[in-house]
Amino acid sequence: MITDVNLRMLRQLASGMVGQTPMSSAMLNRLVDEIEGGGGPIVDLISGHRDVNVPLFAVRLLAGVRYLVITGQSPDLAAHLDGMLDHLEDHQWIDRTWQLFRSTIQDNSVEIASALDRPVQQHQPDRAAPLLRGLGMLAAPEVRLLELGACAGLNLIPDRYRWIAPQWEWGDGESKVRLAGYGPSPGRVSIVERAGCDLHPLNPGNPRDAAILRSFVPHELSIEQMELDDAIELAAVHGVAVDQADAVRWLEDKLRDSCSPDVYTVVWHSVFWGYLEADQQREIEDILCRAAIRTPVANICYEPHELGGMPMLQVRVYS
Repeated sequence: MITDVNLRMLRQLASGMVGQTPMSSAMLNRLVDEIEGGGGPIVDLISGHRDVNVPLFAVRLLAGVRYLVITGQSPDLAAHLDGMLDHLEDHQWIDRTWQLFRSTIQDNSVEIASALDRPVQQHQPDRAAPLLRGLGMLAAPEVRLLELGACAGLNLIPDRYRWIAPQWEWGDGESKVRLAGYGPSPGRVSIVERAGCDLHPLNPGNPRDAAILRSFVPHELSIEQMELDDAIELAAVHGVAVDQADAVRWLEDKLRDSCSPDVYTVVWHSVFWGYLEADQQREIEDILCRAAIRTPVANICYEPHELGGMPMLQVRVYS
């Protein structure tokens, strides 16, 4: 059963979501109310899951319902949500939303159970913006980019997007994916090699995988959904196949051999570090330190101090 500590964390998460995603925040609070009420089919469905106390587990349930809406398996909820912008302050509308939300879960228990087995993969192309800023700070003309927790590889192709900042533009001028840049210009950096790993990689060219990616974008974030749709379409044609592998062993293998002294190997990850055990974190740090003896290595990461916190950009140069 989910612990009181994790229930409090879910309340805190819901509180942090109010500003951008108020309807999703309300559904998360209603879910906690249901759990604290001590019973019912939803509680029965989630309480025995092996990951019920994994951080952000409840996000899997929200994404599962969103997946059913996206794939046309919950037409009543989909039609109801079409009027969302006019009713976010309407308590009766929120009550009706929760009724449809519950019905969707109960009527699709097999699909929801499958969604509860999927890890949280909130994978937006604009997550590459901190990477781009870090590359500008590193100022290496040629980069070998390795991403840990790469999901579908959308953040391995920043040069396929068009980045627009007040004083500069960068990337493919013909790209459909147009994103806001910030900070100094990345300059004349070239990504000469790229690869990524993930325990559960998704293929942007696979319709089901693409729907899973979309399911982790809340219904309220329409602009982010359009950006993700364009990035998925682009990555299906020009993306990088992500290896299914443990990050520690994969990185050790990738850094076993030296690269040209003119190429910087950049190990990149975002909102990933907190999912690792402490010994895994130490192993990765040791791998980077040992590799730096043979080849130029840097780590660019965008990570919070704790899951659910505000991520911060860090650029660490090992050699």
